[in-house]
Amino acid sequence: MKKPPVKKLTPLTEEEKRKKVLNRLARLEGQIKGIRRMIEDQNACVDIITQITAIRSAITMLGLELLKEDFLCKRIDSIDEKYLETKLFFLYHLKNLCWILHP
Repeated sequence: MKKPPVKKLTPLTEEEKRKKVLNRLARLEGQIKGIRRMIEDQNACVDIITQITAIRSAITMLGLELLKEDFLCKRIDSIDEKYLETKLFFLYHLKNLCWILHP
C-alpha cells in the first residue's frame, strides 16, 4: 500500500501572521458583542460567565501568539532590559491565569 505524500510545513509570512492575529481579534470582538446581547436579553449569569471565561482564555492565547511571534522576530541581543522585564512580567501573570482557568 502506497503512503500518501507528506505535506511540508512552510513558515508563515509576516502578512499571514498578521492576518492570523487579526482573525483572532475579530473572533474576540464577536464574543464581546455576544456578551452584550446576552446581558441585554437577560440571559442566565452562569452562561454569561462561561462566555467571559472563554474570552479570557482567547485573550491569553492571543497574548501567547503575539509573544511567540515577537521572540521569533527579534534578535535576543537586541532586546533591552526593560523590554525583557515586560515580557517576563507578562509570562508570569499568564502562567498564573492559566492555573486559575485550568487548575
